[in-house]
Amino acid sequence: MLVQVSELRFLTPEGHAILEDVHLRVEHGAWVCLVGPPSSGKSLLFKLLFREREPQRGQILVDDRNITRLRRDRLDALRRRLGIVPQDPKPMQRTAFDALVFKLRTLGFAPDEAEERAEKILDLLKLDDDDDETANRLISELDMSKQKLFFVALAVCHDPVLLLLDEPFEGLSPEGAQQVLDGLTRLYESKRLAILMATRSQLWAQRSGARLVYLYDGHTHDSPSTQKRSGEI
Repeated sequence: MLVQVSELRFLTPEGHAILEDVHLRVEHGAWVCLVGPPSSGKSLLFKLLFREREPQRGQILVDDRNITRLRRDRLDALRRRLGIVPQDPKPMQRTAFDALVFKLRTLGFAPDEAEERAEKILDLLKLDDDDDETANRLISELDMSKQKLFFVALAVCHDPVLLLLDEPFEGLSPEGAQQVLDGLTRLYESKRLAILMATRSQLWAQRSGARLVYLYDGHTHDSPSTQKRSGEI
């Protein structure tokens, strides 16, 4: 088991329970989609998984390590085994290729290997199209779907064991969402890394073929709420 969350509870400073009793399991090599409406706690759960925030109750095991008890040096080492794409990544004024190589060199990869890895992940996610020279354009100049795929590439170029992917379809047209989903499918089939994806869109979650877990009213569920939710693509 790569991720095991049990009896997780998180309260705001005002005492409001965002997560009341959350249970979640992600096996090695599995693709799991966490589906829930806005403000249901999906992004918060990701922050708890890499200990940007800490819960009031519950256990969080990631790669056989108890996140809440890790020393800082071991926590940093574990975080390097994760790939994280937040809901709103910070804009970057680099080309896709240069940004990937820069990250890999920072992590200690030799120049030749860094460039080879960058080329391979750009090719896998179809971000190296010669027609528009995507890989050599500034990231801020790419269309939204390609920007989202770039940040996926940035998160996984060093081969993490787990990709945490927050709202990958938000703000996209159906065509753009399909492009992102196609890229994620190629990534998953090629690398078989574990993916935990959070989205408000039940439609695209179902199309991914992932195992679905629903988060609403502070709890995780095996089926969606019968109450109509807004925000689905």
